[in-house]
Amino acid sequence: MAQSVSKRVHKRAVQRNRIKRQIRTAFRLRREHMPALDMLIIARTTAAAVDNHVLAADLAALLQRLAALKLQHAPGTMPG
Repeated sequence: MAQSVSKRVHKRAVQRNRIKRQIRTAFRLRREHMPALDMLIIARTTAAAVDNHVLAADLAALLQRLAALKLQHAPGTMPG
């Protein structure tokens, strides 16, 4: 899992780090239910305006939808 919170989201590093902590926590709590895949979470500018509870709830809903996906292998790739 990778995350990106650019300076466009918020100019202060404290706020960007808060968003990164929320992303890591949400992922850590749901890791065992997640399929094995690479993912990149990119924060939007609206993430800086909401409080931690709203951000955590949005991330939980996003990761719950992702965990429900049934992954299929692309043609020409080896299952593994």
